[in-house]
Amino acid sequence: MLQMKMGGAERLIHNLISKIDRSLFNPSVAWFIGEHPLNEFQDLEIPLYFIPKIKSIDFAAMRKLASIIQKHNIHIVNAHHFMPFVYSYYGSKVRGRAKLIYTEHSEWEIEKTSLFWMKMGHYLLNYADGAVGVSKAVARQIRFKFNLEESKAIVIYNGVNIADAAKKDDINDVRTSLKIESNDKVIGIVANYRKNKNHIFLLRAFNELLKHYSNVKLLLIGQGFVGDPENSESEIIQFIADQNLSSKVFVLGYRSNVPELLRVMDIFCLISFKEGLPLGLIEAMASGLPVIGTNVEGIQDIIMPNKNGLLVRIGDVEGLKTALLTLIQNESLMHRMGLESKKLVADNYSLKHCIKQYQDLFMDVMD
Repeated sequence: MLQMKMGGAERLIHNLISKIDRSLFNPSVAWFIGEHPLNEFQDLEIPLYFIPKIKSIDFAAMRKLASIIQKHNIHIVNAHHFMPFVYSYYGSKVRGRAKLIYTEHSEWEIEKTSLFWMKMGHYLLNYADGAVGVSKAVARQIRFKFNLEESKAIVIYNGVNIADAAKKDDINDVRTSLKIESNDKVIGIVANYRKNKNHIFLLRAFNELLKHYSNVKLLLIGQGFVGDPENSESEIIQFIADQNLSSKVFVLGYRSNVPELLRVMDIFCLISFKEGLPLGLIEAMASGLPVIGTNVEGIQDIIMPNKNGLLVRIGDVEGLKTALLTLIQNESLMHRMGLESKKLVADNYSLKHCIKQYQDLFMDVMD
């Protein structure tokens, strides 16, 4: 994978390794950015390989990855995102004989590909063993951008563990630790602090909401990364300070207990500019939450308006405020939409089905 953080791609990788059939597969993880592994990956008790990538085109990193593939007799490499796919090609197809599968999580990662890498990607993918898009739109973009035959890029939807998400533990301790009152409604977002996730839009709407409904809290769960040009953490902190929202908005940073925090929430929001197939949104739905999102591809594929949630236009602060207020003031509507969220996840985005599809793909390419 690209980096040792816990975003949507990394959660999918973690979920796959957690539940994959260990009688058939012996998984390991290699990554390029962020030297220290997260506890969640260490707890998996699998081999972990950090490969420092220093240059924009780092041949030493390619060689190190190739050595790992050869030394440990790795048969299948599943590279998540385009750069890890390119770096994996040398070790899998040039120096070794491993099968290579590329998984892409977002359309815009492909959209920003330069003409050179479009042509290079076309060549590499034609000699790879498969490509996966986490949604129909992502798979379609892979085929279009790299000029591939339809059979070269399939769709495997991200999945979540519905059984775990469905558990309803006592949440009073969590609410107390966060200083959430019993009569407070809780809005939440789980997304790293990046400009694309559009936290400021949510904060502006939340600030307007407080003028109409004061017993409400907002939980921001995620983190920013030093050196990331998309990092929006300082902007978020500054907005909260400027608007005196510190008693209402809790910037929680990275948390490993996201399922417990989801159970504290009454409404989940994801108001990104762009998305692939957002795992955080699916996890919120699996927890039985009504959801509000921006009307963009990826999000609009999951939120069924007036069924399990509401869609708003990007930048429409009044519209987002109204959507939040509509749900907050209607308990029965929140409950009905939450039940529908769980049903949609069970029908379409179960982790069990996701893992079966990956396992079938891995077995097919080995055959």
